[in-house]
Amino acid sequence: MTQITDPRYAHAEGYTTVAFGSNGRFICTGGSDSLVRVFYSSKAERDEEAIKLEQHSDNILAMAVSRNKIISGDEEGTAFCFDIGTTALTETGKLSIEPSGTVLRSPLPARDVSISNSERQVAIATDDENVSIVSLLDMSLLHTLEGHRGSVNSVSYSPDGAYLVSIGCNGTARVWDMREDTPSCISVMPKIAYVCEPGNSMEQCKSRWSPDGRFLAVPCPDHVIKLVERGTWQVASELGGHHTGMITYVSWSSNSKYIVSVGLDGQVVVWDVGTRSVVLSHSNSGPLCQVDWNPCGNMLAFTDCAGAMYIWDEVIPLDKGHEMPYKRQPDVHHTNSNTNNNNDTAAASMNGLFDDVAIDGVEDVNDHVDMSEDEIDDAGDALDDFVVDDDGAGYTEHQVPRWMASDPQAYAFQPGSTPWISGRRYLAFNMVGSVVSIAQESHNTIQIEFHDKSLHRDIHFSDSFRFSMAALAESGCLFATTTNELANDRSLRTSNDAESVLSFRAFASWSANSDWMFKLPDKEHPRCIAASSHGAAAVTSLGMLRLFTVGGVQRHIESLPNRVIACVAHNDLLLLVLETLGALKSNMGARKMEYEYMLMTMDGQKRVATGSCPVSPSGEIVWIGFSEEGHPATCDSKGMLRVLHRYWTSSDACWVPILDTRKLAHDRGSRETFWPVALSAKQFMVATCKGKSRFPPFPQPILDELDIDIPLLHTDTSAGQQESKVFASRLFSEQQSAEAERTDSEYPGGASVQMRDDLEQDKLLLRLIQLACKADKAQRAVDLTLMIKLERSFDAAIKIAVYQKQTTLAERLMRIKETKFGGEQDADVVGNDNDDDDDDEGEPPAVLNASHHMRPKATYGQRAPKTTDSMDLSDDNEPADMPAQSPPAAMYGGMAAAPSTDDGSELVVRSAKPPVTSKPFNPFEVAIPTMENKQGLFDAAASVQGSGGLSAAESAAAVLPNKRQQSTEDGTNGIPRKQAKMSAFAFKKAPIDSDSKDKA
Repeated sequence: MTQITDPRYAHAEGYTTVAFGSNGRFICTGGSDSLVRVFYSSKAERDEEAIKLEQHSDNILAMAVSRNKIISGDEEGTAFCFDIGTTALTETGKLSIEPSGTVLRSPLPARDVSISNSERQVAIATDDENVSIVSLLDMSLLHTLEGHRGSVNSVSYSPDGAYLVSIGCNGTARVWDMREDTPSCISVMPKIAYVCEPGNSMEQCKSRWSPDGRFLAVPCPDHVIKLVERGTWQVASELGGHHTGMITYVSWSSNSKYIVSVGLDGQVVVWDVGTRSVVLSHSNSGPLCQVDWNPCGNMLAFTDCAGAMYIWDEVIPLDKGHEMPYKRQPDVHHTNSNTNNNNDTAAASMNGLFDDVAIDGVEDVNDHVDMSEDEIDDAGDALDDFVVDDDGAGYTEHQVPRWMASDPQAYAFQPGSTPWISGRRYLAFNMVGSVVSIAQESHNTIQIEFHDKSLHRDIHFSDSFRFSMAALAESGCLFATTTNELANDRSLRTSNDAESVLSFRAFASWSANSDWMFKLPDKEHPRCIAASSHGAAAVTSLGMLRLFTVGGVQRHIESLPNRVIACVAHNDLLLLVLETLGALKSNMGARKMEYEYMLMTMDGQKRVATGSCPVSPSGEIVWIGFSEEGHPATCDSKGMLRVLHRYWTSSDACWVPILDTRKLAHDRGSRETFWPVALSAKQFMVATCKGKSRFPPFPQPILDELDIDIPLLHTDTSAGQQESKVFASRLFSEQQSAEAERTDSEYPGGASVQMRDDLEQDKLLLRLIQLACKADKAQRAVDLTLMIKLERSFDAAIKIAVYQKQTTLAERLMRIKETKFGGEQDADVVGNDNDDDDDDEGEPPAVLNASHHMRPKATYGQRAPKTTDSMDLSDDNEPADMPAQSPPAAMYGGMAAAPSTDDGSELVVRSAKPPVTSKPFNPFEVAIPTMENKQGLFDAAASVQGSGGLSAAESAAAVLPNKRQQSTEDGTNGIPRKQAKMSAFAFKKAPIDSDSKDKA
């Protein structure tokens, strides 16, 4: 039964806006009290307290709601964006709405707002005679549509985003083709709408597209609604004869069958478009402002000038034979295939024209229906031709390719830049410093602030060009400006200057006149820029890549696909990220983004690597950069940070995720947003934005360091955490080694630093080996030991196995060590032996990939030919001209002779260079026992703990000592001890008897 609720006074007296959410669950209102309120629409929830958004400071005059965003404009000329989120629901089942930034700041009031279906653009009508097109990705001004003579009071995107219709106060409507790089006016309809009084929102009308994209509803003089047909831009029909005053607002039902209109006469009129008749109407006591249909229900909401909102339930009387307002029309593409199903209501609904196409502000009520791939493809093409020539009249419109159906061009962003916030914006922010632009009346002021004050002093200068982007490097700062991509502040924009400028300000103190500047040709504008110590780069709107030296020499130019969204440089490398052709599938209501990358040298002479650039599902790339060590990196809107690994061998290049910032914020239990700044081998430098803010504040904040945390499995365990650290350490160490080889330079910091990094990795591995031995996981211990780089660390791994009494494991590790560090690989030694030795029964296989871990080979530990079958260590492949020699006594802890094994063979030393890695394996500084007496060694090791020595955890992960100190004699028994001082841990040996002492 039709029912209108009592007025709910949502705002103070004055003009009041209203709009339903895309799923119909909530209603947004804005009023003269500068507040945005969000109400639940269902009868069970509508009496709950509204969500209040307080970002505005003046009367709210315009509002638009899409799937994930709310955008509102006020009389001050400011438009704000609020994010509803991907799911829009928190764990408590309530809406979660947060501000996401300033979309536009205009000196004159914002009268109307329209969001494109892809949610990548928003059109804003203001009183300055122009329409502003702003990117919702980075809040940058993309286009300014000029042509109206007077203020603009209405804008409306077509459902596919291909066209935009704007109406001025003089009643003239203009149709803009948004598929071109530069939107153009393709049709003008003079005096079609009301001639409105500028500055009075109550006497301004709004036009709206039908959800099926066929018609545009325009309130016109004589109090009628004219339906303008798409393509011909001619009036197809009129709805009139009921209103007695000016019609101010119209809204379509989601199935395009009904229109509701309100006006100054206080009437709410519901029209049947097919019969051009009034379904029903309602008279209010005063003038009405706006009205909107619930896209998923038989409900509408309207507001009046007293600040009250009304909800009309069960608007369409279904008992009188009227169709539900949210069911879709039959799909013209499937007319023939569905002939036999005309009587099936569900089938007709499923095969509707837009059943598989999510229109802006409309949610598909049949999402649960499974469809084939062919049906999905057909639905994607459904928007290509809205007018079907079914009667042969010849008025069909030229089809639009699907990839052009919405937002055909890729919109670039500058890493480290922000939108305008209170008259300031960051043009660049990285580890060198920050570049801030401050708005003035006649010019801007640029402030360059460096993190390291010892290198450069901060720079301040007046900016008469009003630069809109900057790239900061240690050698200088590259600035750029362009008419179509200036800062999104209408009061700062200079519309008369058609030339774009590239300007480089050098920081070199030894050379005078190092600055340079270039003016780009007409209609060529920078899309993104980059700078490093090796030069500068600019990608332009004509698809040109222009490369310059630091001194301003033009050294390379080439054409690229006009899909570059960002570029960044580091030393001699330039990283470009491009949107994949056809990745924008807005026809399907999804924002599936796919990217490619191109890594090249700054001189343009070599492509280092190219390929796909991954992104999280439903995410977009929002930041790109290089680590301090030179790793190309990206971060997407879902908070996943990735680096490009092995780019030095293009065929092996891969993107490795190294940190999930969203998970990190969730684990902290705080509502924080991390704004990317820079990356190093161990930390991700970010500006932490608290609460609802998404951008760093002014003045420059202190950066936070987020530790790299590779998203491996079970990172909540000790072993998982250690594995993550090992992976990260190896990742960046391999990159530095390869980068040094690629550039024919030294490892950063030299060989000592490289050895230190290798040692740090080995320490992490030794901790994991200790855990594996304690858990009796021999194969895991072998796998971890094979990753060790240094020989002395390998000795420490054997010590751990000995201390944990892992007999079989210790023997296997010693044999692997001989193969890895001491000689040629023997398959019988490395693989699964099938000999008859009882000790080898049940041994796990040891798989060795020595090519990844080779270091200078040791000159000891080679075995002479065996005499028994207990251990197959023959050296059949040993060169005949290399005689075996006895090792020096010093190599065996002072022993007079080399020890023998249980099979009688002696350890021998090859005729080669002296050892260069470490001292030989001798865990407790005692004579090495034979394998027959190995139980004595275990007893000696076990006695350490019982005699007051270090714990197993402290001693097992030790590396061989670099320095040794003699301790005083034990006062209890007079037996001398030796204490080895380790680089990271320490060992204490057990007491030995006097006989062993004399033998030593």
